[in-house]
Amino acid sequence: MRPTTLFIIALFANLTFSFAQSNPGEEQKPTIALLGTFHFAGSSDLIALDVKDLKTDKRQGEIQDLVTALAKFKPTKIILEYPYQKNRLDSLYQEYREGEHQLSINERQQLGFRLAKELGHNHIYPADHHLDLPFDELMAFLEENERMNEFQAMMEYMKSEVMVSMQNAYDSASLKEFFVWLNSDRSDKMNKNLYMERINKMGAENNYIGSDVVSKWWERNFKIMRNIDEIMEPNDRVLVLFGQGHTSLLKDFYRDRDDVIYTDILDYLKD
Repeated sequence: MRPTTLFIIALFANLTFSFAQSNPGEEQKPTIALLGTFHFAGSSDLIALDVKDLKTDKRQGEIQDLVTALAKFKPTKIILEYPYQKNRLDSLYQEYREGEHQLSINERQQLGFRLAKELGHNHIYPADHHLDLPFDELMAFLEENERMNEFQAMMEYMKSEVMVSMQNAYDSASLKEFFVWLNSDRSDKMNKNLYMERINKMGAENNYIGSDVVSKWWERNFKIMRNIDEIMEPNDRVLVLFGQGHTSLLKDFYRDRDDVIYTDILDYLKD
């Protein structure tokens, strides 16, 4: 056997042994569940729901029903979509706990703050990491190469199929039922495939601009995962509330890892 091959085998064996030693036992592993959300206050995203009714008594009651269902997971930490290590969000949470802050209509406060207070948590934790995706460069490439029809076709698909499906699901269901729909495998796959089946194909033989957009989106979510890892400790039960575009990837990341216990949050939302 060649020396190089022997070295690679020995290196792999050593890494495997080291991983087994450092990997915590089942009784010490943190448990993680992820809930994909939509933007309660509306959004400038390409996909944004009409959610003007969230202040109504009906929807406010449904928000509380959702919080009650999430509480059954018994999280010890709640992680929200807000810049990592920024203290402003936790400061607002402290004001809310003291009765000095009225909840804004956004998912961080309506779900995260309510749930954390109900469970008696002292803090909430932000974990977002912002990265600019090179969409300007992508648009320039498509215009220069007379291929804007590809982007227009994607937008039409999003408006006529993706958005219509989402809006119909929202309008015809309770919030808890809609969150079950939003966090289904079908919805997650639909979100990821916008990148993999459409944007990733936008380019030329030696131009990977579409792939650059997609890889930058994946990079952002890998960095969010690293931030979450920094917050998690052994034996924690962590609930992550992030936009569904993020959680569609983060679920894949955590589901395949051996150093955490991944739990499907839908187990707590389905009656």
